[in-house]
Amino acid sequence: MVSSHRRAFSLIELLVVIAILAVLIGLLLPAIQKVRAAAARVRCSNNLKQQALGLHSYAQVNDDRFPPAFAGPDFGGSWGWGAYLLPFIEQEPLFRQLGIATGTRFGGGGTSVQATDVPGGFSQVVLKIFLCPADGAPELNPLRNQHASSNYHAVCGPYSFVETRMDIDYGGIMYLNSRTRILDITDGTSHTMLVGECLFDEAKRWRAAIWAGMTGNPNGVVQISDVMWWLDDGESRLFGTAPQAYRSRHGEGVFFSFADGSVRWISASANPAQLRWLAGRADGAVVPSD
Repeated sequence: MVSSHRRAFSLIELLVVIAILAVLIGLLLPAIQKVRAAAARVRCSNNLKQQALGLHSYAQVNDDRFPPAFAGPDFGGSWGWGAYLLPFIEQEPLFRQLGIATGTRFGGGGTSVQATDVPGGFSQVVLKIFLCPADGAPELNPLRNQHASSNYHAVCGPYSFVETRMDIDYGGIMYLNSRTRILDITDGTSHTMLVGECLFDEAKRWRAAIWAGMTGNPNGVVQISDVMWWLDDGESRLFGTAPQAYRSRHGEGVFFSFADGSVRWISASANPAQLRWLAGRADGAVVPSD
């Protein structure tokens, strides 16, 4: 027969074990979170690396020219740089199914392209290469007509404009109807940004992006942030107040790919008045390496 003293002692032992386990779990959780955050940083950086390599592969077969951020004769729906990239990121069948090679019109070129306007619903195909795992953006973007989400904007340049007009040169590598050659990047490919991170947060109206294209101009507002944005020293600085500004969930900085194929971490503490010129291909501004 087990004595009451023995039963009480066993209960105390159990409580001690539970307390030890609670302490261990408390110690392990931050470590697990750090490992997950580090893994997300690596995957995001690798996404940008693979995109940059794909953009160079595109240039190799297109007269040494990078694709436009989006292309079209007007501000109706137009395929974006992510769509043009598909054959170079192992998505040739999707490229063909979308019919991108036969024209520039996304969803028939409507003024507000919905996912239902794209035959086969192929603009809703989720591509992990366009999603940062740290953000957790919805696979289908509810703020961008339910097309598949992207966490990456083409960096169109260091200049902002009051209104968008056809064929404005934003000063970067990829913008509307751009045909930028590698030789046109006179600031140097290692000093010129290609693509940067953006986030989704519906409450804050951070809309992230989509990979397929620019969805049009409902109510006269051209949805350029579907595929591209600029970098300035005002509202669109890193982590700026503009909903479309470049930002990340990796800490106080943002990953960008550059025209030489590299991927770099840009600190939010960098001087925005100098940093913005990394978005330009031929502005002649010198940006300190630190």
